[in-house]
Amino acid sequence: MLTNLPRAPRVRRARTAVVLLALTAALVGRAQDVDSGDTPVTLDDRAVSFRGFWADAFNPGFKSNTDVNTIVTRAVTGRYNAIIPEVLAYQDHGTSGHGSYWNSSILPKATDISGGIDPLATLVTKAHANGLEVHAWIVPYRVCLTWPPSGNTRVQSKWIMVPQANMGGGPAKITDAYYLDAGSPDAQEYIISIVRELVTNYQIDGINYDYIRYVDEDAGYPADPNYAGSSLARFRALTGYVGTPGPSEPSWCDFRRRTISELVRRTRAEIPSIANVRQPLRFTADLIAWGSAPGSFSNSDAYHLFCDWRMWMEKAYLDAGIPMNYKREYDSGQAAMYRSWVNAAIGWRYSRYMFCGQGNYLNRKADSVTQLQYCLSAGANGVVNYSYWDTADENMDGNSENDPNWYGYVAANLFTSTATPPTMPWRDPNTATEGTLWGRVADPGTDTPIDGASVQVGSLAAVQTDGNGYYVVTLITASASGTSYTVTASKSGCPTTRLTGVVVRRGIVVRQDINLCDTAVLPGDYDHDGDVDRADLNAFIACMAGDGYQYVNGHMCLTDDLDGDQNVDLADFAVFQQSFTGSL
Repeated sequence: MLTNLPRAPRVRRARTAVVLLALTAALVGRAQDVDSGDTPVTLDDRAVSFRGFWADAFNPGFKSNTDVNTIVTRAVTGRYNAIIPEVLAYQDHGTSGHGSYWNSSILPKATDISGGIDPLATLVTKAHANGLEVHAWIVPYRVCLTWPPSGNTRVQSKWIMVPQANMGGGPAKITDAYYLDAGSPDAQEYIISIVRELVTNYQIDGINYDYIRYVDEDAGYPADPNYAGSSLARFRALTGYVGTPGPSEPSWCDFRRRTISELVRRTRAEIPSIANVRQPLRFTADLIAWGSAPGSFSNSDAYHLFCDWRMWMEKAYLDAGIPMNYKREYDSGQAAMYRSWVNAAIGWRYSRYMFCGQGNYLNRKADSVTQLQYCLSAGANGVVNYSYWDTADENMDGNSENDPNWYGYVAANLFTSTATPPTMPWRDPNTATEGTLWGRVADPGTDTPIDGASVQVGSLAAVQTDGNGYYVVTLITASASGTSYTVTASKSGCPTTRLTGVVVRRGIVVRQDINLCDTAVLPGDYDHDGDVDRADLNAFIACMAGDGYQYVNGHMCLTDDLDGDQNVDLADFAVFQQSFTGSL
């Protein structure tokens, strides 16, 4: 059984390392050189590089005006260019670190804020005035430590997942806390509403997901077995599985992996689709990098906790990944693990960015600089320190220290000049080569979302819709003026829907909703008024023009292809006539 170890007290589960002897010897020698002071640290002066740090919700950082002034001053001193504040760690309130650190209409506000400020708004204003980006760090699935969640009336008990042994017994903890069921359409929509609120109401520079995974393999079972929107209910409906799978059942593992990816790709499409918002916003996630990097990602702890982040990078669901690669440099085995993950992660970044997460809280300042330099020299696009408050372990005793001297030290020994974060050419219509298509597949008669529908854009691999009917297709080759594609949607038991002339534009997220499984409407009832009459006949005649699909007076001729042969002809009219004459 795999369990997670939470960031507080910031311990990461290590696995037995397979350490290359030559590399280990080199690392030991390097560490000895740094200790003796004989070898100067190589400096990094690259003008373009992401330099950030996480500021957690359980320590001072952004909860008062004084905190905000201090964190910005330290960031500027250290020549960082981004702050990642944990604005949502738990979705209840009452104790430090719980509640929203912004003015939310969805979540209870944290109670340990001083001066009546809106912490996120205050931080954004101060940071932007000093040339710093702010990325809102949220933990999407973790709700609370005690049930029910204090101050939160939105979260329903049926949205909570439990261990298999607790299925049907109401909310129960997974390891240390209560977590949302990742595959629940209601829970997914709730999380997306939080992201929308942040992106719409605050001039942030990005969204950063943490704990975007399961915390235990024995999880994902419904608190309420009668809830049709649970992961298990969806799994049974989509696969035909009878009974309750065990935690290690391969098909159940694949499905839970799919549910996490559904939220990631939906977020990828939602963020740039919100109108009148400063764009582009960077979408990042904190990624498991425990032990040594495996040769195959499917052998990683991340994969076994249903966090398929290598696929997210390959599909460009993230603008950047941030592996939480927290290792002690003075331990030669852990130093080798650190380097193995740096190299593996850069190899798995594909066409997006990889920022190295580094645990300065575990290391002496000189050792942290050594690790950061290794990462940048290996070709990473930036680095992120954990953490802002706990900056060093100079005594190498496992007790991290709040040492503000870290900021002057890193500026003197690594960040010797300022740098700007890398741009995202794939989000710029002037430089991008591909675009994204997304939308909702639903029954037009009832507006019911279609779960598990297959959507294919051109010859690209088909994707499956989520429980809310959403699909997202990335990396679609597109030109500046737009490239037309045929989009096909299908579901067993329903007529296939084909849309032609769907234009995908480079650097843009285009929305295309699709009607499918129109069980509530008679064939030929194009205006959905419950009968097939003269108005429908006029629409049909206007479209009966041979091969290909088109729009005529706002009517989509695709719906007139009643036999699915990709043209509107007399065979379709024969089907239409049955409805028109009342014989159906």
